[in-house]
Amino acid sequence: MILIANVGSTSFKFRLFDRDTLTEKAHGRLERIGNAQAPVQYRRADSATVEYTADLPDYASAIRCGISLLTGPQTGAIADISQLSAVGFKPVHALAVAGCVPFTDDVLAEMEKATPLAPAHNPPYAAAVRLFRSLFPSLPLYGLFEPTFHQTVPDHTAVYGVPYEWIVEYGIRRYGFHGASHRYIAERVPALLDRPPSPLKTVSCHLGGSSSVCAVRDGASIDTSMGLSPQSGLMQSTRCGDLDPFGVLMMLDRTGWTTDEMRTALCKKSGLKGVSGIESGDMRDILAAEKEGNPRARLAVEAFTGEVRKYIGAYAATMGGLDVVVFTGGMGERSAEIRARICAGLEFLGIRLDKKRNKTLSGEGVLSRDNARVAVMVVPADEERIVAREVAKRIA
Repeated sequence: MILIANVGSTSFKFRLFDRDTLTEKAHGRLERIGNAQAPVQYRRADSATVEYTADLPDYASAIRCGISLLTGPQTGAIADISQLSAVGFKPVHALAVAGCVPFTDDVLAEMEKATPLAPAHNPPYAAAVRLFRSLFPSLPLYGLFEPTFHQTVPDHTAVYGVPYEWIVEYGIRRYGFHGASHRYIAERVPALLDRPPSPLKTVSCHLGGSSSVCAVRDGASIDTSMGLSPQSGLMQSTRCGDLDPFGVLMMLDRTGWTTDEMRTALCKKSGLKGVSGIESGDMRDILAAEKEGNPRARLAVEAFTGEVRKYIGAYAATMGGLDVVVFTGGMGERSAEIRARICAGLEFLGIRLDKKRNKTLSGEGVLSRDNARVAVMVVPADEERIVAREVAKRIA
């Protein structure tokens, strides 16, 4: 069995897979860690969902709670921890690390060095790995780093126009993220359409609290919107996305902020939240505010959907054509309105959305009209299955 741990700043989600068949055996979700009434949800594949609240003062207690559910006499999918072959993670960034690798001290050190680039992501992952090591020292731990799928992006696309020694000495280049999600799309779409991966030209739109777009040609990533850090590319829920670097320098000069204060502004007070003024930065709240006549909310929605539309057009040019546009991620899978607003005006590319399908589709499927030249689809992300498969290869 392989356990996949999905780490958030205040949440711990996990899925248990059979290492040979990749069949899911159980999954769980623990939220609001640090709360005495933290919601816990768990389901074994052959039983009903269990829901309750628990006192989870810290991450260690959340991990213990999850393991107790997996091994408990009433809820257990395994008899004890010894039945786990490995634990897999989906870490975000380490400049000198790619692929699915064991969590050595060196790998953790590289993650911690990259913390300034991924301040919201790297610390909780590194902390969770260290907790697993201390709680279960005999368990093999592996991480599939998010940029791995984007290693096929050509050098001329990955390079920035900076002094070349920055690239060589410091690793300043485009890395890309959401790799497991975009890889799943690259594999799932040909199967759904009953077409070979080559010469399929797909734009994968992973849209949620964190969003990115990827150009997939012949099953491989050839361009992606995120770059050196997850802060770049599309406007995010609370992160700025692309920004002229001289804007940052100007604000540092005028405000006297430290770099940490600037990181807080760019990572927690910007993006959809910063533009709209809506406190949560959640697109559902911003759409609701737009309907109430809030002009800043409308500006945020139009800016976001316009950026996604721009990437779709750019990647059609990059790939020399377009066969499929896929929406995934929480917003991409669930917001018919956002999908419609992104597709509006792209008819010249062959994109023709079926309004009824777009509003009523549940799960994966095609949203475009039957006679459309470009297929528009929704495919729910299954990143954990990709991680489980790569871990299984390493321990085979």
